[in-house]
Amino acid sequence: MDRQIVCLGIPRFEVALARLDDPTLRTRPVAVASVHASRAIIREVSAEAEDAGVIPGLPADRARRRCPSLRLVPPNPSRVARAHHALLPSITPVAPLWESYKPGHFFLDLTGTTRLFGAACDTTMRLERDISHRLGLQSVAGVGTNKLVAQMASSVLTPPQLCDVRAGSEQDFLLPLPVSALPGLRGPQGATLRTTLTDLNLQTIADLVDIELKALEPVFGRWGHRLYHWARGIDSSPVFPSGTSPSLTCSHLFEPDAIDHAQLLAGLSTLIDTLCRDLRRQHHVGNRLTLTVCYSDQQTVSRSCSLATPTHWEVEMFASIRSLFRRCFQRRVRVRSLTIRSNSFRPPPEQLSLFTTEDGHEPQRQARPHRLALTLDGIRARFGMKSIWLGRSHAAFPSDRICQ
Repeated sequence: MDRQIVCLGIPRFEVALARLDDPTLRTRPVAVASVHASRAIIREVSAEAEDAGVIPGLPADRARRRCPSLRLVPPNPSRVARAHHALLPSITPVAPLWESYKPGHFFLDLTGTTRLFGAACDTTMRLERDISHRLGLQSVAGVGTNKLVAQMASSVLTPPQLCDVRAGSEQDFLLPLPVSALPGLRGPQGATLRTTLTDLNLQTIADLVDIELKALEPVFGRWGHRLYHWARGIDSSPVFPSGTSPSLTCSHLFEPDAIDHAQLLAGLSTLIDTLCRDLRRQHHVGNRLTLTVCYSDQQTVSRSCSLATPTHWEVEMFASIRSLFRRCFQRRVRVRSLTIRSNSFRPPPEQLSLFTTEDGHEPQRQARPHRLALTLDGIRARFGMKSIWLGRSHAAFPSDRICQ
């Protein structure tokens, strides 16, 4: 049985929400960026703004010079989150497996649902109509035998449209498309790879498909094998069901954006303190950590590592987090925020004592750093997180906010 994967999304999601809230923006060039700073970075643009030369990552003052009629709307994360969750009542009744890969965009696995709901393309059309009637948002959808083909199909459309790539025609569909349209080459993360492809004059997937794997690997390294399969429409990655991996996330926002190394490490230390305190409070130990650095130009870099020994103590976790930070912080650009996520956690192991004290209680033998951390937890629980902190964390806050 061929897989039936759907890539459903609302293009330019934040702009679409802004136009839904303010109908006067529907025919005007619109960009999402902070309205309080002239050097704010453009996050997302409408098609009209893009035609005028405004692109994501451009400073707001330069965008206004390129397009004097540009309307800036401030980002509204809570509105985006509410709208994203509002899409779920339409999706969950028809998709046994679905995966959200960014706000307003989903992968749906409709394999095996033909007898219940009909052909995948018919189900997707009904889903698009339901979202349009219920929420007023126009979507696009690509249907294919894997996530790669479905996503590529949705990327060539304008709302409201649907593209169904039948089994066996994947390569014919992909050949005329530019290599820059491949999902792994989009955004800042694929800039180096796009530059290499341009230097080699590989402009379309048809150019890429003529090259053998043994010629791609020496040039592109680990990407060579991936490019070889992508050019042929091969992608075996599954649709990951949401909510199967519990995690704990902590973020630190720098106001204003920071580039001083000591200040960044202080923010990182504050994050570790918060994460470990939450882990201890929930009686968990972290096994895998992910650090995400968000720069002022909205580019993000994430790195992950597994801890040699699962822990919830700052003294045992700081070296691993600091190593992740060195791997992430490779650009001389101001940092907007740091985010740490811990997943694959479980209850801490308990060591029982063979002997008890005279009053019947087991002796508590903990290392001095652990006792210090528990003492700080008690103080912060009573007086707040900023009542006391380690010296390495004080640079994360302005001097006038340091407790006397």
